[in-house]
Amino acid sequence: MAGSQVRVLYSFDAQPGTGEMSVNEGEMLTVTRVDVGEGWWEGTNNKGMTGLFPAAYVEDLSSAPPPMPPPPLPSSYANTSSFSNDDWTNDFGFALPATTKDTTSTTTTTAAVSNTPDSQPNIGMKSHSSVNEDDWDDEWDDDDSEPGTLNTNGTSMYGFPQSKHIVKQTNSISDISEKEGNRQPVRKSFNRFSVLAKTGLEDYLAGLGKFNVDDIDKVFIDDDGTAPYWRRIGLEFSCSITSPKKESKFHGMKSFIAYTITPSFTNQPVSRRYKHFDWLHDRLSVKFSMIPIPPLPEKQISGYLLTGRFEDDLIEYRMTMLQSWIDRICHHPVLGQCDVLKHFLTCPNDEKTWKAGKRKAESDKLVGVNFYQALQRPDVPLDVAITENKLESYNRFFSHLDEATKLLQGTCVDQIKKHQGAFKREYTKISHSFSKLSRAFDMDPSNIAPHLTDGIRRVSDAYQEIGTIFEQEPKHDWEPLSNLLYEYKGLIDGFPSIISAAKNSIGKRKQLEKDAQEGKADIDQLPPVINRSDTVVYALHAEVTNFHHQRQRDFKNAMTSFLTEQISFYQKMIVYTVRFITIFITL
Repeated sequence: MAGSQVRVLYSFDAQPGTGEMSVNEGEMLTVTRVDVGEGWWEGTNNKGMTGLFPAAYVEDLSSAPPPMPPPPLPSSYANTSSFSNDDWTNDFGFALPATTKDTTSTTTTTAAVSNTPDSQPNIGMKSHSSVNEDDWDDEWDDDDSEPGTLNTNGTSMYGFPQSKHIVKQTNSISDISEKEGNRQPVRKSFNRFSVLAKTGLEDYLAGLGKFNVDDIDKVFIDDDGTAPYWRRIGLEFSCSITSPKKESKFHGMKSFIAYTITPSFTNQPVSRRYKHFDWLHDRLSVKFSMIPIPPLPEKQISGYLLTGRFEDDLIEYRMTMLQSWIDRICHHPVLGQCDVLKHFLTCPNDEKTWKAGKRKAESDKLVGVNFYQALQRPDVPLDVAITENKLESYNRFFSHLDEATKLLQGTCVDQIKKHQGAFKREYTKISHSFSKLSRAFDMDPSNIAPHLTDGIRRVSDAYQEIGTIFEQEPKHDWEPLSNLLYEYKGLIDGFPSIISAAKNSIGKRKQLEKDAQEGKADIDQLPPVINRSDTVVYALHAEVTNFHHQRQRDFKNAMTSFLTEQISFYQKMIVYTVRFITIFITL
């Protein structure tokens, strides 16, 4: 492939500082390297810029055509692949069939949707056809024994420098892989929300690719007059993660940590590894495109807590973060009731049973944009003007919340560094200085001031203890707050694309209304498009409502815990003030 020409199928926005290169649909690239990392190539555009881009976003012009190409689009759908704000008429043709039962159009739609990036298995995952022949461990071989981790900015969650070791780290929209040999980090920005901005959403608005949804798969949105919200089906449950245990396979050649997970609705413990959490995260991200999935914790942290690979602190830390992650999933009214989560929580420790449920989940048709077909929402139509104002308010809120979250987490990182670095060193230095003075006084042969010498020694001990308190304090206040902000940064990152999809659906609706008034479109096509556009917006409203409720609970609990620990910290400082007074009296 090196040196070959490829055409960009889908536009891709690069993330700064990652080595990626932004590409636009239809652009021609020259491939310079294909061994960068799983799912990524390197190439040069016509401007001479070189960078990384997703291999799934381009087509090779030198390759032979497929043995069985998809059937041609009917004339009324000839331009559905170019869905811009200015060509609504061309996209739908406004000659939509009177019924959606036409098998030709359904087949064509299926073929078109299957070519979008998010309808394919995620980069780095094997297709369903190959799952039957592959072992689960081989298919998701991100063994926990691999040391080190890089975050998307080249640092750990707390902003500390990373070691040169790299392992895979997953969140809602990004991955990290490595190039063998020089171990250069590559950020995989596979945006799972891109399907909402591509032909998938457009086909849904046009009513293409419809299929029957079983009652058990339907998801309901209610409205109490205040705001739409997800209806909870079944009782809310909890899940505990305990007893991390180091295990191995291949006669001890590979080691990993297994966690015991016990859901409250069965009380039956099951064993899961980090890779299983990774798989669950991936399936939730693929299925629920309109719901931001919180990021998983990093596999390992270097340069901060640990130096080895299986230290108790790392295991305890990651178990705590996984517990927070699974709690957030379980408490969500939609995610907590999905079949893929139930398979993860209830499947016994049997490889054959696990694979059967895994294949079933990966063959699910109600994923991405198709999931809108499972939504049952109020029949009340939405006012366009009011909806647009709400969408703008959502944008402003999440933009400001994103800035505030990043600023506060930066403050947390700064405080953690200072407590465990500068503050600790300063108080240790003070302690050492007084200790050296007391030892010098001890060398006085006449020992004429024993109380003074003892007092100085006690001052040295006090400052040493204060330094230790400063070093340990972040584990009680700043680190938990930083962990919460890490989760919320991942959640917030998902909303702009979902809001944009809702705005696009409103824009297409308005364009169709205008064309219908001008006689350019059949007026009978308007009501179903409006109805489906409202469904997209209702889903956004419901998720924003859930986010606000969860946000209030989370930050109330977080601030209560933070302030409690801060009070305790300064109470300890008061104790040392009393100690200094006592020493002063005895001098």
